[in-house]
Amino acid sequence: MKLTLVRHGRPDEDHAQRPHDPPLREDGRRQAEAVAALLEAEGVTRIVASPLLRAHETALPLAARLGLPVHAIDGWAEADRHHARYRSTETLRALGDAEWQRFLADPVRYLGVDPPAFRAAVLDALRLTCNGPDEAHVAVFTHGLPINVVLSHVLGLERIVHFRPGYGSVTRLMARGDRLGIVSVNETAHRHLPA
Repeated sequence: MKLTLVRHGRPDEDHAQRPHDPPLREDGRRQAEAVAALLEAEGVTRIVASPLLRAHETALPLAARLGLPVHAIDGWAEADRHHARYRSTETLRALGDAEWQRFLADPVRYLGVDPPAFRAAVLDALRLTCNGPDEAHVAVFTHGLPINVVLSHVLGLERIVHFRPGYGSVTRLMARGDRLGIVSVNETAHRHLPA
């Protein structure tokens, strides 16, 4: 099975009506279109997304091109899902080195979530997503920390923050039974091509 993990496009961090779960900004919508243009001809057979709006909206252009529904799987949500306000890593970094280092030391706990529970939820979502035919190609629209959980799991790393997936980036995996392999991490070249 091919598994393509897509980090959502850039959200509107200052959205007045949905500060906790913002929609995409204009550049985020362009990133979503670029992902759709990249994946349209790759034989995607199923589309899965986090229940958060920024991930769902990133999935919509590909779903429209392929005529496929977007299936929400709760475990693909970001650790900040219950916060009153979304804050990007860029905003967190701008809070100063001490705050940034506190975030990097344990990002899941920083966001008020139990790390083992978060990891277990993401890995359950991964197992559920991989439950299908070997020839399937599933596109998963998710977030930075779930992508880190999956990559760290595949590589046998204890900590989960090793990668900085860009907005609208693509990370590819191959699944054979219970075995997962990494094909690529954080592809972003498609974001600069016409959609």
